[in-house]
Amino acid sequence: MSVVSMDRTFMREHLLPPVDVVYLYSILRGKARLIVLVMVLSVLAMLFFLQFVPPQYTANSQLMLDTRKERMTPVEGVVSNLDLTQAVLAGEVITIRSNVLLGEVVDNLDLVNVPEFDPRVPRSEGLLRKIKRVLLGGEKPHEYAARMPHETLRSWVINDVRGGLSVSQLGVSYAIGVSFQSTNPELAAEVSNAVAEAYIQSQLSAKTEATSRANAWLADRLDELSVQVESADQDVVSFKAQMIEIANGNTESINQLLAELNTKLVTSSTERADAEVRLNQVETLMKSGGLSMVADVVTSPLLDTLQRQYAEIAASQAELASTYGPRHPDMIRIAAQINDINRSLEGELRRRLEAMRSEVIVTRNREAALQSQIQEISNRADSLAKASVRLNQLERTAEATRLVYENFLSRFKETSAQADFQTPEARIIGRAEIPSTPSAPRKSLLLLTAMFLGMSGTIAFVFIRNLVLSPVHSPEELSSVTGVPNLAILPYVRNYLSRFKWLRDELSGGGVTTYMEHVRAIRTALFDVSRMQKPKILLVTSSVPNEGKSSLCCALSRIASNPRRSVLVIDADLRRPDLREALELPEDSPCLLDYLQGTTEANVLPIASELAGADIISPRHSTRDAAELLLLPRFDELLSEMSEIYDLIIINAPPVLHLSDALVLAQHADATLFVVKCGHTRARMVRNSVRRLEEGGADVVGTVFTMVRRADLAASQTDMYAYGY
Repeated sequence: MSVVSMDRTFMREHLLPPVDVVYLYSILRGKARLIVLVMVLSVLAMLFFLQFVPPQYTANSQLMLDTRKERMTPVEGVVSNLDLTQAVLAGEVITIRSNVLLGEVVDNLDLVNVPEFDPRVPRSEGLLRKIKRVLLGGEKPHEYAARMPHETLRSWVINDVRGGLSVSQLGVSYAIGVSFQSTNPELAAEVSNAVAEAYIQSQLSAKTEATSRANAWLADRLDELSVQVESADQDVVSFKAQMIEIANGNTESINQLLAELNTKLVTSSTERADAEVRLNQVETLMKSGGLSMVADVVTSPLLDTLQRQYAEIAASQAELASTYGPRHPDMIRIAAQINDINRSLEGELRRRLEAMRSEVIVTRNREAALQSQIQEISNRADSLAKASVRLNQLERTAEATRLVYENFLSRFKETSAQADFQTPEARIIGRAEIPSTPSAPRKSLLLLTAMFLGMSGTIAFVFIRNLVLSPVHSPEELSSVTGVPNLAILPYVRNYLSRFKWLRDELSGGGVTTYMEHVRAIRTALFDVSRMQKPKILLVTSSVPNEGKSSLCCALSRIASNPRRSVLVIDADLRRPDLREALELPEDSPCLLDYLQGTTEANVLPIASELAGADIISPRHSTRDAAELLLLPRFDELLSEMSEIYDLIIINAPPVLHLSDALVLAQHADATLFVVKCGHTRARMVRNSVRRLEEGGADVVGTVFTMVRRADLAASQTDMYAYGY
């Protein structure tokens, strides 16, 4: 692909045309008649609809939620006062619209039997509803309602009342507006006032019922609590007596006794330890030195006397021993006395030793007895402590039950005092008056709305259609899409008779019409002022059929032919040839298809046309083998032979999309002229067609904008209609 072709591709893909106000206006201008028509039809439809809509009357009443509270006593009410917030106001609005409150209104006003609400009264049906009923085989609404029970009818009426009721907060205040709409003005005012009064009464009823329920519940609860208080007190007294009986005393006496026993136990333990120490010492000395060693540590009055006697006799023996011999009677007597004293000492020592052992046993027994008593008293103390916990629980339960009883008794007295005085949290600040003028339908507003919706809907449809189809509207947009310059803008010429009569009129007009003047601009751009080499073979094609390429070929041949330039037009659209019809060529003239199939020679093919001012080669009929025939060498030979005879050959090629014929023909052409129908051909189709031509080797030198109408954007950018068009 050449550098120029790459630049054109980049421009087509990246340089999209800007959408401005003029462009949007041109789209609307082209569909102005459709927009006005839809607006008028919308207004007429709304006028027709309003003829069958009955007038509606709206009655308004107002409620005020009070922030000022009336208090006769400082007692708190059973039902708390409203804490006014936006959420509370929204809840009150929902309450007013509830089926419970509206049911009271329906019952108070007996709306079930009012003709405006009674579903058993015959009413006119809408067309769609009637058709639906007939198709489904149903019976008429009033006949069906006549068989329904009263509760069903009541629920239907409640829904109808809710449908006509409007409840809303008034501004940022604590006021609530209650509006009701009906075809009967008196009924509208009556229902609006009844809803407001029912709301006030519902508040009073709710408070009174809540207070009565609270009093009854408190009375029953007080009876139960009274029995519970007596039972709790009796449990405390009984448990105290049982605890004293089991523990044989109270907590203080047992604790005092336990303290005394612990003191005695300490003393007994000390005595037992002393006795054991003395006994152990005596037994140790006796084992090591006998009784003589024990005498030094054991004391008693008898031992002291015996030891003193022993000392005196021993002193007398010592004195006598110096005088007498051992066999002396005195010495023998003294020795006998000493022996007697020793036996007495030994006996006393043994008795004292046994006494010490007995003392140890006694102290041990005493200590064990004290420990046993302490254990017994401790067990009694433990049982008493456990019982004290239970007693505390019973006492706390009794106290709590008594406190609850006192609170309930106090609350019962307060609510009993409130039962006869209840005030609502809202008051009526405006009663509904009977409306004198209907509030709906608002005919002027509905007509304006219908006109606006019709206009806006049509405009939206036009823009969405244009966005979906995305046709090319202006030369600048076309140049941006294709990347090549636009050589001319051809106006749309009306045709009321045959298909090509307008073309024959243009060709026979001498080339002075606006259409032919703009075709002359193409000739000038290609052959007179062009800096590039003047094309010998010019291919004219388009994206899709009916874009004006055949007409352009005829007009261009008329303008380009002169005494110095011979022109040949080849109708190479073998699938839908139309130049023979457009120029009214003889039906028995030579056929291009016969030549390509080898049954005719090339020199007999050209047919002179005075309208086109050139020679024409055209098939008499169509064929499906167009691409195969154009690829035959005979077509190349035809172009070579005709190029030697004519100065310019214009080839009318088939559309590019979905066909390969134009790509085959583009290989023989020196330049390609691409035709685009204004406001019809999509930009994507144009882009794909030009890209396909360039990829096939075609040199697209320019585009031609055809069939431009007065309302199109392209028409405002040129003076094509300045010559009477």
